[in-house]
Amino acid sequence: MRTLRSLSFCGAVLAALTLLASAAEAQMRQASAEVVRATGRVEALRQGQAQWAAAGPGTRLAEGDQIRAMAGASADLALPDGSTILVAENTRFAVTKLEYDAQTRERTAMFHLVVGKVRAQVARAAVQLVRARDSNFAISTPVGVAAVRGTIPVVFYNPDTQQAVVFSFPSPGEDPASARVTFFNFATNTSQTFTGHSFVTVQGNQPTSSPTPVSSLSPAAQQQIQTAVNQATAGSGQLTAAGVLIVSAAQIEAILAQLFGLPAVVVGPPSPILTPPATGSVGRDLVHPATILERQPSCASPPCP
Repeated sequence: MRTLRSLSFCGAVLAALTLLASAAEAQMRQASAEVVRATGRVEALRQGQAQWAAAGPGTRLAEGDQIRAMAGASADLALPDGSTILVAENTRFAVTKLEYDAQTRERTAMFHLVVGKVRAQVARAAVQLVRARDSNFAISTPVGVAAVRGTIPVVFYNPDTQQAVVFSFPSPGEDPASARVTFFNFATNTSQTFTGHSFVTVQGNQPTSSPTPVSSLSPAAQQQIQTAVNQATAGSGQLTAAGVLIVSAAQIEAILAQLFGLPAVVVGPPSPILTPPATGSVGRDLVHPATILERQPSCASPPCP
């Protein structure tokens, strides 16, 4: 009888240990983004390092790492949940926080756009989690944060004009009304939610614009939105600056908490992780996105002059 009880006790202990091990295994773990395609001059900067190095297929970017694509260049990043990010030419982009649970496919993905343009495609399985948990995918800029919920966001930022333009497109087969992006404005401490096939703009300390249909742009501008073409920020000093402003993961998390039902906090302007750039042109009149996208003509065979 004692032997049976001992065996039963040991079995219970082993079962408990197995459950604890499974729970530990299911916890979110730090992950990385992998470069799966690179064209032209694409480089990576490791956290804490001062020298950029060439980046190509197989290069992995962890929290705190940066990637840049110079004129005529571009790169595709693959996230562990199957989502992808296109880094357009003349763009500098940082991984702020990236965690993933392979069992539940739960993830936290936060990035910062220093200059240029990126397009994210959220994986379908991850979309369901995003909807259930409001948002765990965000792209920040020096003027605000775009929180994504089951859509394809395109985010543009020009430090010379301090203007951000954020587009929302539905995933394939998705109802445009369900493709929502919420943009939080640092200067006004307010948010604007908009749906598929529309965009908002914000410049410096100005309020965020009302959502505008993408169809209001010229056909040429519409064709370039989701591509790697981005000549508007060519030659920007932020592509090569030693110190740039990067919004911290803690601040992005505070913003997401405020946006999606947790106790409100006053966020205010972002606190830089690195030396922030000059203030530039805060308060200039808004430039229409068509002007940004068509500022310079595209060329068929990059690099362009």
